[in-house]
Amino acid sequence: MIRDFAKKVNCKIPDALKDLVVGVIIGHSGKAVDEVIPMYASGYAVLINIFEDKPSLIIDGKKQEIKSRLIIAGQICDKIIFFQINGIFGQLGIVLHPTAPYYLFHKSGVAFLNTWSSLEENTPFNTRDFSNNLQTAHSRDGRIQIMFNFLIELEKHRIPKIHWLDESLELILKSNGRISQRELIIKSAVSARHYRRIFKKVIGVSPKYYCKIIQLATVFELLKNSEKQKLHHLALDCGYYDQSHFIRDFQKLIGRSPGDFMNGKFSYLSTYMGRRGI
Repeated sequence: MIRDFAKKVNCKIPDALKDLVVGVIIGHSGKAVDEVIPMYASGYAVLINIFEDKPSLIIDGKKQEIKSRLIIAGQICDKIIFFQINGIFGQLGIVLHPTAPYYLFHKSGVAFLNTWSSLEENTPFNTRDFSNNLQTAHSRDGRIQIMFNFLIELEKHRIPKIHWLDESLELILKSNGRISQRELIIKSAVSARHYRRIFKKVIGVSPKYYCKIIQLATVFELLKNSEKQKLHHLALDCGYYDQSHFIRDFQKLIGRSPGDFMNGKFSYLSTYMGRRGI
């Protein structure tokens, strides 16, 4: 078991990246492990630097070998995905705002959906120096600064903001996913068809699905900070109508019942699935 699968790193986000970067996480096993770990939707894409052994992904039963040490991990939706590592696990992740992959890499969120894509294939910049600098960095903080500097260069060539979409995402996050599609569309001042099309294009998933991810992620975040509270009690606090609605959404997004998950081998993943910046 990798206990430090995605530990939060406290660091200052540069002003130029404050609307693009949500936080920083690191995972390190410290020794060789042989693990196959399920991956779940968190609501955020992540720019990853693999600084130890390279893992594989298993997507709906098909293995995807990871060849690059610089990865864009996109949103997850309606796929069964496992992360496989046979060696030393070591990854540093810059957690991106949901719109950041579109703004920075000029590609639809759908292009990154349910996969890990190499950074080299998704940026017009030469990443050789960036990659070399990361490999020779001797500290976690040094790697973080190198990654921030690269993102700052990308930010200079970003796609202009879609203001109504940014504001809509802010509403979703502030409400912990407890907001109706009708209210989001009305506040956006665009048509329902345009709203759903642009949201899916930029983020990679539908607004309804994204709200469900954020609502469940909020439950997990509160769980980290609650003393022995039952999961379904926290779910009611997060706006689920009743226990049956919560269990239904949990099984759809996680693939197991809440009880089976929290008492199972991978219950430690709940710390990774909590909200960033709540």
